[in-house]
Amino acid sequence: METYFIETWGCQMNVLDTQRLEGLLQQHGLRPAGRAEDADVALLNTCSVREKAVQKVLSRLGELHGARQAGGKPATVGLCGCVAEQEGARLLARSPVLSFVLGPGRVAQLPAALDAVAAGRRVSITGFEPARDYDAHLIARGNSARQYVTAIEGCNQHCTFCVVPYTRGHESSRPLREIVREVEAVAAGGGKEITLLGQTVNAYRCPATGADFGDLLQAVGKVAAAWRIQFVTSHPKFFTDRMIDKIAGTPRVGSYLHLPFQAGSNAVLKRMHRGYTREEYVRLVGQIRAAMPGVTLSTDVIVGFPGETEADFLETLEVVSAVRFGQLYGFIYSARPRTPALGYPGRVARSEAGERLERLFEAQSPVQLELNQALIGRSVEILVDGPARRGSEAWQGRGPDNRVVNVQGWPGVAHGQIADVTITGATAHSLLGELRPGGPGA
Repeated sequence: METYFIETWGCQMNVLDTQRLEGLLQQHGLRPAGRAEDADVALLNTCSVREKAVQKVLSRLGELHGARQAGGKPATVGLCGCVAEQEGARLLARSPVLSFVLGPGRVAQLPAALDAVAAGRRVSITGFEPARDYDAHLIARGNSARQYVTAIEGCNQHCTFCVVPYTRGHESSRPLREIVREVEAVAAGGGKEITLLGQTVNAYRCPATGADFGDLLQAVGKVAAAWRIQFVTSHPKFFTDRMIDKIAGTPRVGSYLHLPFQAGSNAVLKRMHRGYTREEYVRLVGQIRAAMPGVTLSTDVIVGFPGETEADFLETLEVVSAVRFGQLYGFIYSARPRTPALGYPGRVARSEAGERLERLFEAQSPVQLELNQALIGRSVEILVDGPARRGSEAWQGRGPDNRVVNVQGWPGVAHGQIADVTITGATAHSLLGELRPGGPGA
């Protein structure tokens, strides 16, 4: 085995898991290939949040099987991520090309899986151990100025629609000092924007000291080499007045907060087991905005949850109208194995759920446009990510509020550069800007 390739689907935690897998493969002596069909080892790092996840995985495995039958590569195929944890050894029986299955709680056992394959065995390594191995120094971070650091793994909330507690296990917070050391190392290595990750990141509790998420942010915010600290994803029920004050009082924390509300109907929220009412959510938004006047809120919304009526959906639209989110991610309910909602009555027809999703986006789009247009004329620092699109002379970056800003290219522009720009235009989904003379990056 000489080369590897990893295909990554899903959330930021999967992206970071891929970096962990890459680090282990490189330690094993492998180097990256350009695509799975050219690699000795191909890993599929999967997501199971949506209903068709397994079908998508099986389709890709079929393609790799065809490539191998045609006399090509990959010789070793591993399935990682949440689908691996969800399906386990069943996938070994369903796909002859598959060499091993490795759950997200067992990333550190990748070398053991490769050794088993070398010995002629097909293995499934899933489940969760009380003490999870986390070798931060082995993460293959590349040269991106945006980096992720795990604060808390797993989830204890058991929302009735969500498969995460079954695919990523129970909550397990890392020690605060360990996280701070990793952030220091990442920032020293060129990471400018560092995002703390967790399925319910603000449920964090240091296992050594009992420090909460506000304490963690305050400690991480003192890392001088970091330009900006972000975090995802927050759960509304874990915010406290003290935590909000600590977030607001930490200058390096970005002005972006992802705060899913999922549904605007109290009846639906109760069936979802979200742990708050719409009134409590809206009140929390008011508290956050009072403490952080410039905050940009984004959210997740599920439509078509079992039993959702037209009246329930209208209450969701009311919350969207009242809160005025800077970004909104909407989804049609997707039935997931092992989740309580799988057996709920009152399934909403796909066509009706799709129509509601369109109405949700129609309600949100003018709000986003208006909020973005209000920024025209303002100055903002952005972290440059790269060309806006292939072949374009414009470059794209994001400010501390996570909004996309497209800027005309200039001599010496580079990935990871911090630039001072003036906002000159806006659409519902992005901003236009010009480099400010004499500012950073000019």
